[in-house]
Amino acid sequence: MKRPPGGLLAATLTAALVAALLGSAPARAAGADTPTPDQQWTRIQQIVGGIKGRWTTQAYTNAVSNTMPDTALLGNGDIGVTSGGGEGYKTFYVSKGNFWTGNPNPSLVSLGAVTITPVSGTGQANLALGATATASSSDGSFPPARAVSGQWGPGYEGWVSAVGKVQSLTLDLRAAKTFDRYVVRHDGAARPAETAHNTRDFTLSVSSDGSAWRTVDTVAGNAANVTDRSFAQVTARYVRLNITEPTQGSNPDTIANPRARIGQIELYSGNGPTQPSGPFAEEQNILKGDIDTSMTIGGTPVSMRTWTAADSNLLVTRIQSLGSASVRLQAQTSTGAPDPRPGFTSTSGVDGGTVWATRQTASGSRWVSRASLATRVLGGTPVGSPTSGGAAGRIVFDLPAGQTATIVTAVAGGGQNPADPGPAARSLAAAQTSASLDSLYAAHVDWWKRYWLKSYVDLGDDVLQRYYYGSLYLLGSASRAGKTAPGLYGIWATTDHPQFNGDMHLNYNWMANFYGVYSSNRPELALPYFDLVAAYLPEARRRARQDLARVKPDYVSARFPSGGLPGGVLFPVGIAPFGATADDNYHQQVANSLFTATQYISFYEYTRDRAFLSGTAYPLMKEVATFFRYWLEWDAGSQRYNLWSGPHEGTWARNSSPDLGLLRRLLSATISASVELGADAADRATWQGMLDRLAPQPRTTVDGRSVYALGDPGTISDGRAIRPGDNTVNLEFVHPGEVLGLGSPAADRQAAVATLDVMNSWGQDNSFPKVFTQAARVGYPAQSLIDRLKGQISTRLAGNLRIIDPHHGLEKAGAVEAVNDLLLQTDGGVMRVFPVWPAGRDASFVKLRAKDGLVVSSARTGGQVGYVDVTSEAGRTVRLANPWPGRPVVVTRVGGGTVTPTVSGDVVSFPTQQGATYTITPG
Repeated sequence: MKRPPGGLLAATLTAALVAALLGSAPARAAGADTPTPDQQWTRIQQIVGGIKGRWTTQAYTNAVSNTMPDTALLGNGDIGVTSGGGEGYKTFYVSKGNFWTGNPNPSLVSLGAVTITPVSGTGQANLALGATATASSSDGSFPPARAVSGQWGPGYEGWVSAVGKVQSLTLDLRAAKTFDRYVVRHDGAARPAETAHNTRDFTLSVSSDGSAWRTVDTVAGNAANVTDRSFAQVTARYVRLNITEPTQGSNPDTIANPRARIGQIELYSGNGPTQPSGPFAEEQNILKGDIDTSMTIGGTPVSMRTWTAADSNLLVTRIQSLGSASVRLQAQTSTGAPDPRPGFTSTSGVDGGTVWATRQTASGSRWVSRASLATRVLGGTPVGSPTSGGAAGRIVFDLPAGQTATIVTAVAGGGQNPADPGPAARSLAAAQTSASLDSLYAAHVDWWKRYWLKSYVDLGDDVLQRYYYGSLYLLGSASRAGKTAPGLYGIWATTDHPQFNGDMHLNYNWMANFYGVYSSNRPELALPYFDLVAAYLPEARRRARQDLARVKPDYVSARFPSGGLPGGVLFPVGIAPFGATADDNYHQQVANSLFTATQYISFYEYTRDRAFLSGTAYPLMKEVATFFRYWLEWDAGSQRYNLWSGPHEGTWARNSSPDLGLLRRLLSATISASVELGADAADRATWQGMLDRLAPQPRTTVDGRSVYALGDPGTISDGRAIRPGDNTVNLEFVHPGEVLGLGSPAADRQAAVATLDVMNSWGQDNSFPKVFTQAARVGYPAQSLIDRLKGQISTRLAGNLRIIDPHHGLEKAGAVEAVNDLLLQTDGGVMRVFPVWPAGRDASFVKLRAKDGLVVSSARTGGQVGYVDVTSEAGRTVRLANPWPGRPVVVTRVGGGTVTPTVSGDVVSFPTQQGATYTITPG
């Protein structure tokens, strides 16, 4: 069945909201003081156009990563592209968001790569590329073919032998070839921390028949990362690297477990690929979603522009010669990974002028996935016919001086047990012409223009804005309606073994990807989240009934002898697409369903889409509430409910702080939804009774200051009521729990501020997407908050604009919410503009989204708010904290008349009509 526009979930949304979210709605009228659409676009180009990732070397550090790459990234929500390569050649690693292996365990895996290299005719050919490689031994995950794959790059491990000093690597070039130079890239070339594994003693031998061998070079005592040696010219079909000392023998591991490790071996006739004579520069242009590269290849300076089509799975590189002579190039399309999983297979072939390669995951009890790449070259002058072998297809072409060629690669497949995706990939590639690609590029640029026009902030702060817009770029590249939701590391898989399988961790990490999308007026980015959770619900229901005992056997067996509950849902820590489980642990926690529900609640509160509430959010919310209806433990003595769970993984406590806060939010939202929908009136008293009788958020005292604890002191399994320097889970009741905010009693907010100071977790790896938002939500001193956030950005922002740490990825975009909260917050039904912004600092924002479906613009100059414009998408009442305390306000409806507001306690209230825009100014 064809999916409805916007994916499965779009079928439950109102047509107006779908149109607005996906960009097909008419342009929203600007308020009286909001910049016009043309003015908005001019300012966006000035701000976002100047924010780029920039690189000036061809090291491509951390392009191959088991977390998230640090090089330039592209994506259209389905295919992810990572920039890589090396001195004098270019590689784009290609992944697909729904290309997951199911066996033996679910994991996001790599698909393949497109590599552009110089070839023979220019004295630059790597004659070993794609040779048949055999070895004296090998580790199963690192076969000899990896040493001649052409996929070598930062972090890459090629051929790795079994333990043993004497090893050999033999190449069959398939025909006699003439060469006089070889290059060996040892382990330290790709992994600079592993120089102890660099090959020390070896020889290079050649043979015409594979039997009689002649040594042409001997190396002793090597310690360098790269060996680059020349010798008298030879003609041979077979080449052998004989290794007698495979390591430096400089640490216990290399002494006890010596293994040969060859990242790549290359053969050349003539000078080979020398260091590029010209400069190198690469930019990630987030305004247009391009990668722009200037480099020297085959002795010729070239420029490249690379992009992914917005609505079609095409990767396009246009390469222009800036030299004075023709250069011969090879475009190679290959499938595989630098650390391949066992059981995967790859095939390749040629179809007319198109080369293709297909990768298939391992078979087993779960699904098998297949995905294909198909490449053709438009422009240039073909040299011979395309060829293929093993996992790669190759096209050789001449690029005349001053001319342009386009390398277009189509991607197809993924998912569960698909039919052969090769024909679809080849058909899509073959259908492209120069004219069609021009049209697709125009549509691609227009998609990003509409994306940036959804909202923008103007903070007058390069550090904050670089992080802010870089994060929105990564989110827009990774998550799009109708596609598979991005997991921990987005959709960029450059290995087969990402940490945590690249899954969807439910004890905050996965939902943190989406924390900032609602207030940024991009709620459609969360639609894939709901589709993926929906696929898992049958298993979550089963677990609540049949698997509960594994949470904590002694506690569950005492309270629930059957080992389960009669209803509700229970999620493990890590789920995957297609209803699969990626991390089957609970860590003594039951809050995974509560974390999951936060995004349903946020989507509805910010959009007020009733169809989404009734068809998607409310049913899930009820099932989570049902679980806790049974899970809560009644204490007759205190006449309250207690909630036992693990605030931190592996701990156990009464009234775990995050569980309590998240449950409060869930119950409040479920009761409100029941009233809104006129449904389940008989259940409201039960939910209200649970809410009214929950224990208070636990506190403790540190240095005489009241602070929020992880659980009731004295009940926490490891004895620590608070963990300074650790993850701020004791404040997740603030965010994403949202039960303490700017409208809360001052003493409670002050306790939260004290907790932030005592915790001092601003640089803690897990805390980045939450601690700054938690601080903004309780009114932490504005300049101090900004300085702390900027301090983290300044030291941790990668070249591609992501925040790095050893374990995490896309979730770091969640602090976009903190930036928005400095400018606009809704708490207790009251909207506040510039609620946590330093006095005297100018700033403005256009079309941020507040709760109740309100799209808001405002500006502050010289410490004074100039105006507030509000477009009401749901016709809800506006309740605005008066930006001009003590002064009257004027509310004007754009296009017709004045609205008389009511003012109570400096809160300005007025009704709205759906779709209307209102301007609020001081009287």
